[in-house]
Amino acid sequence: MNFKLSVDKWDLVSEKGLPQDGEFCFLVYKSEDGEYNWSAGGYNANEKEFYIDFGYGGLVLSEENVVAWAVLFGDETFEVE
Repeated sequence: MNFKLSVDKWDLVSEKGLPQDGEFCFLVYKSEDGEYNWSAGGYNANEKEFYIDFGYGGLVLSEENVVAWAVLFGDETFEVE
């Protein structure tokens, strides 16, 4: 069984800004090694950070590292083969 996740409508931070406080999103961010990665997490506007914690020890990501986002359960499609 194969699973596929596709997100077509990304919001670039440079064009649209950041999501609303408390919004859960798919995120594209630039890591410390210069590589681009993706994850999902919630945005905290007061702390200017995204929280990504799904039982893996967690990750706090500065909003400055995020380059694009898409609202979780917005326009993505899931396929199972």
